[in-house]
Amino acid sequence: MRTTRTLLMGTAGAAVLAAAMLVPQSATGSPAPHERPVHRAALPVNGFERPAAGGPYPQSAWAEDGWTAPWALGMDDRTLVDATTPAHSGDQSLRVMYPKGRIGPEDSGAQAPFTLSKSREYYLSYWVRFSEDFSWGTTEYAGKVGLGLAGGASCSGGQVCDGTNGFSSRLIWRLDSGQAAVYYYSMGHEGEYGDYAVLTKDGTDIHWPKGQSVNIVQRVKVNTVSDGTARPDGEIEVFYNGASAAKVTGLRFVTNDDQVDKAYFSSFAGGATTEFAPQNDSYIWYDDLKVSTRRNDICELNGCA
Repeated sequence: MRTTRTLLMGTAGAAVLAAAMLVPQSATGSPAPHERPVHRAALPVNGFERPAAGGPYPQSAWAEDGWTAPWALGMDDRTLVDATTPAHSGDQSLRVMYPKGRIGPEDSGAQAPFTLSKSREYYLSYWVRFSEDFSWGTTEYAGKVGLGLAGGASCSGGQVCDGTNGFSSRLIWRLDSGQAAVYYYSMGHEGEYGDYAVLTKDGTDIHWPKGQSVNIVQRVKVNTVSDGTARPDGEIEVFYNGASAAKVTGLRFVTNDDQVDKAYFSSFAGGATTEFAPQNDSYIWYDDLKVSTRRNDICELNGCA
């Protein structure tokens, strides 16, 4: 069953799209499901134990740790390898800054579309910790959290997803309470911008906590294609601290051979206007990133601490 609501993300979302379109994509027809390659390798876990704490974690450092991207925003000037705040594991984690009064990926947070081998299904896991005084906004409240999964031309930013220009699925905060949700673009999204599904536990909405680490795992499964027609069998599922917190089924993402091919770091405040801007400098720490085509590689779904 598909249960969604529509969220307006405005020009900041458009900036995401413009950046995503810097990565050329092509499609040459849709192989039958049994012909699609099966990918088994997981990217290395990134625990940010190098380089030494106190400096930024630029695009080149990501590449040294096995995470390559054709471009990046904010990694040079709004990230810090931090050893002063408790990490989920080890001694260090990645701190990302969301400056007071700033919105959008040019001036807030960080972005980079990390390249994955194409596969119909991926799992993406990371630990996230909001600062004690994190500001959800001024009079409007929304922003993107950490990494998501995307494919093809990463349809987003108010674009109509037509089955040939990709798809995207990312985590967000919304409302002045920091409500947690998954925000995604698929074919036939309900409004001008993407759809969202609120994360819940035992029927109650989840709100991002401040000052403590929580785990997020996102699973995206791309629909199958028959004679150029998208079958409604795509799925998105989000796990919060190991338990399923949102599941959207019946999705159509593509009519071509696009599959998941990006672990998309896409995190910033906003929102289209400065009403979405933080009222004070705010921070999110990220730790223990991992991505795989196999559920068993994500120990957070199999009992690890």
